[in-house]
Amino acid sequence: MTHVTDPTLRPLHAKIYAALKEYWELTGQGPSKDELMRAVGVSMTTVIQAIRELRSRGYVHAPRFQVRAVKPTDMDRTISSTPPDPWAELNDDKPNFWRMGE
Repeated sequence: MTHVTDPTLRPLHAKIYAALKEYWELTGQGPSKDELMRAVGVSMTTVIQAIRELRSRGYVHAPRFQVRAVKPTDMDRTISSTPPDPWAELNDDKPNFWRMGE
């Protein structure tokens, strides 16, 4: 797994990317913008700005006028605005944005 540390990326945008990636891993398709908004707890404007920023940096592929089509360009990549915690792999506190089946 590749980790990219991008200090110019807003932490909230990295969180939206993580939620998007997790949804793709669980379902094989992208979440709607409304689902992303509710999962991360932000406004629709924030989701749209994050997708636009992530697309301009090459982290996601987001075709216009297609529903559920926003997809990470590399499913093995994780991104953050700060370096990863070296002890994080010892505790399994991976964020869970999508609670399937509840």
